[in-house]
Amino acid sequence: MSFDLKISDGDLVIKNGQLQTVIDSEKLIQDILKICLTTAGSNPLHPGYGSFISRTLVGSPLYTSVLVQIGKSQLNSCLENLKTLQQEQVKSFQRVSADEQISAILDISIIRNEFDPRLFSVRISALSKGFKPISTAFRASTI
Repeated sequence: MSFDLKISDGDLVIKNGQLQTVIDSEKLIQDILKICLTTAGSNPLHPGYGSFISRTLVGSPLYTSVLVQIGKSQLNSCLENLKTLQQEQVKSFQRVSADEQISAILDISIIRNEFDPRLFSVRISALSKGFKPISTAFRASTI
């Protein structure tokens, strides 16, 4: 089983002087959030890691329905990239639990705020290879 350092609101979590970690479903949720919120190309060591979701949605003059379809497509691509990265970890004999791996992307929902069109709410639902449903959400905005 692999692990990652626990992140909350962009900061590492420390409890009783110890860095906290995440495993299994909690790690999968954090991995999904990290790849979706990292701007593609921003990591010079992994230029294909991340998504263009913030560049696509925020500040675009396109109709909401068009933005939602483009955003869903981009998120689906970055989640498929995450699945590929997880498979590479397994092939390299890294111990990765079934609950840390995406089996299927169930739904991607993007909703534009009707009062402030700069705000988008994104919800992602998936199924782990351990057959656990997971769900996570985030906001994309210019604020």
